[in-house]
Amino acid sequence: MGLLPRLTPALNILPDSWEFHLPAGMRIVDVRNLEELAEHADAWAELFARSAGLTPMLSYPWMSAYFKNKVVYPESWLCLFAYEGKQLVGVFPLIAGYAYRFIKFSPLLFKLPYDILHTKSVDALTIQGREDVLGVFFDYLSRIPSVYPFFSFKYLPAHSPSMIYFTRQRREMCVIQKTAGFQNILPLPDSAEKYRAGLSSKFRQYLKRNTRKLDELAGVKFTIYDKNYPACENIARFLEVEHKNWKGQQSSSLKADPANAGLFADAAELFTASDMMHFNFLEAEGKTIAGQYAIRSNRSLYVHKIGYDEDYIACSPGNLLFNKVIEHACESGKLDELNFMSDSTWQSKWNIEKRPLYNLLVFPRKTAISSLLTLILQSGILRKLNKHLPYKQSVKAD
Repeated sequence: MGLLPRLTPALNILPDSWEFHLPAGMRIVDVRNLEELAEHADAWAELFARSAGLTPMLSYPWMSAYFKNKVVYPESWLCLFAYEGKQLVGVFPLIAGYAYRFIKFSPLLFKLPYDILHTKSVDALTIQGREDVLGVFFDYLSRIPSVYPFFSFKYLPAHSPSMIYFTRQRREMCVIQKTAGFQNILPLPDSAEKYRAGLSSKFRQYLKRNTRKLDELAGVKFTIYDKNYPACENIARFLEVEHKNWKGQQSSSLKADPANAGLFADAAELFTASDMMHFNFLEAEGKTIAGQYAIRSNRSLYVHKIGYDEDYIACSPGNLLFNKVIEHACESGKLDELNFMSDSTWQSKWNIEKRPLYNLLVFPRKTAISSLLTLILQSGILRKLNKHLPYKQSVKAD
């Protein structure tokens, strides 16, 4: 604890620019406003389309909506773009968090955009095989005068660019890797019949029993991949049904938080324009009784949020909608897997596979400094300091 008097919080230490010598043929663009971010949207979309198996949270629609709705003072965002000639080869979205002044330098935390409920597994985006671009981003930020940068990555799958690059660069930088649970994946067979055969007999009976209950209601209608209405109407419909259960009662629904509602609404508009947005609904008795906010990323369907009307829980509308979506995905021939984007117990009945996830903390390897900061991190000093920050109410906890 003797270090505490020398460690003081420091804000706004990220300068507008600094000197950095790029590798030949490469250009770094440092973007910090939404208007300039939009100028890179097309190149970003092209790069994302070439990056199979990565979450849509890494796409321009989600990141731009996140920057707009979820970043609050004292944090600020920046997004780095790496070009070789006219080709975009890497994107690095970041949140610049608080820093500490320690002697003559400031440790500065850079987080990948993260929210435990809504935005996980965000990473840099690179062309497959060009994960070395991360080294250029890392060097660029390491040249900030009097700053010692830290990079925090959360819930990354093993095939993500940062896991590939940083775990093989341990001699050049300090990399702390920890397991962070799992993500549930449903590999999709080529027919609904094969999918149903893979379910347990008990769960098949459960679905049949609740389907009979649903059929007793008037006006039952499944709408899968709804394109009949504009995104603004579909998102309003989804936010309403997602609010009509325990989430609404506990004020944890998207509708209960204007920032979260704005995030999902703005992203839906952009995903719809890119033909990635999949709204799925179940109607009965003139009402929407279940809904899904899902996003197609290459040959994967990410089911990001679900909702149901608790008045109809007796027929399990959320499960019946899931079943219909999975059947439709199998028959479409356009998808290889459904990603639940979480690891909840209720998902196990869908015959899922678990994909391990990891957290990374990365910082420069400088003998004296890195050893000292590793000691500080392990001691819990920074956590104790956070409790006494005057602006702690504004800092979003990880």
